[in-house]
Amino acid sequence: MIIGMEWWQLGIYAVMATGMSVFSGIAGGGGGFVMTPLLIFLGLSPAQAVSTGKIGGLAVTIGSLGGMRAEHGRLSRRRVVPVMILALVVGLLVPFVIRSLESEAYRVLLGIILLLMIPVLIVKKVGIEPHQPKLWQRYAGGALLTLALFLQGVFSGGLGTLVNVVLMGMLGMTATEANMTKRWSQLILNITVVLGVLLSHLIVWPIVAVGVPANLVGGYLGGKLAIKRGNRFVMNVMIILMVTSALALIFGMQG
Repeated sequence: MIIGMEWWQLGIYAVMATGMSVFSGIAGGGGGFVMTPLLIFLGLSPAQAVSTGKIGGLAVTIGSLGGMRAEHGRLSRRRVVPVMILALVVGLLVPFVIRSLESEAYRVLLGIILLLMIPVLIVKKVGIEPHQPKLWQRYAGGALLTLALFLQGVFSGGLGTLVNVVLMGMLGMTATEANMTKRWSQLILNITVVLGVLLSHLIVWPIVAVGVPANLVGGYLGGKLAIKRGNRFVMNVMIILMVTSALALIFGMQG
């Protein structure tokens, strides 16, 4: 259990949190691939890093939703509300897994999966234009979305992009629509997870104190950029973050 941290450690975290939350606000996720290993480098255990990072992720979500507020009226509640309910159910289960977070093997596997998805996204031009999913895609998409939300809730580490991929590829959303839908679900997911770990002594409060303002600002700026630049820009940023997330999962999270 960390009692205190040096000022330079908190300063490094604040600067990195601001920068990564801008990218995360644009792409709808991916900032955790840097921030989770960084917290471990600064001395936190993997469980502490993920738990503390959930509050940072919550701040990014609130900030980015504020930055995208001009587009909220175009978002279909019929599509968003079921995802939010699913996120609530998944969020109730995640804290029990985080507390025993140790294994590295599935992180490597998830990194490989991310890399394999990238060529499909590019070739199929997923996320650029909306499409009407077939019935089998809706059912398969629901199952994959449950898995993606669970993986995001447990590991962070850039796996939030998996949620966006499912929303675009299987449920027919554009990159911007998937970003906003994912953010509303993440709002519920992270609140639920944070409440679940709040009394577990896994949250490092000095990190939270400097990270929340940084994440709010960065998330807001990223959300504004996402709306201003459009779906193709969001997809390009998302693919860059997916590559970096995958490499970080495969090579950078073993210690």
